[in-house]
Amino acid sequence: TERCIVIGLPMANGLSPLDTAHQGPIHAAELDHFGRRLATASADNTVRVWDLETRCPLADLQGHKGSVWAVAWAHPSFGPLLASAGEDRCVIIWREAEGEWCQVVRS
Repeated sequence: TERCIVIGLPMANGLSPLDTAHQGPIHAAELDHFGRRLATASADNTVRVWDLETRCPLADLQGHKGSVWAVAWAHPSFGPLLASAGEDRCVIIWREAEGEWCQVVRS
């Protein structure tokens, strides 16, 4: 379905589907710098972050008032930062600290 994403990882021996559990289509997906985490942006107004080794969700980020169209990870030298942009014309910068995600900038 359109809420699944197919990823190819060396440890998966080929392609492997990941059900993102989004309630709408996925508009964007991006791996972090190390290829360990995946962020997905969806029409359900959320961003989800996944641990690809365990295939478990790490976060369900809610803050947009419309579809989320893009996600981008910062270089690791800036820390665990993720940006999202949406139909609501907002960009949100999210920071992870001790397993918890919070908005640090909204514009």
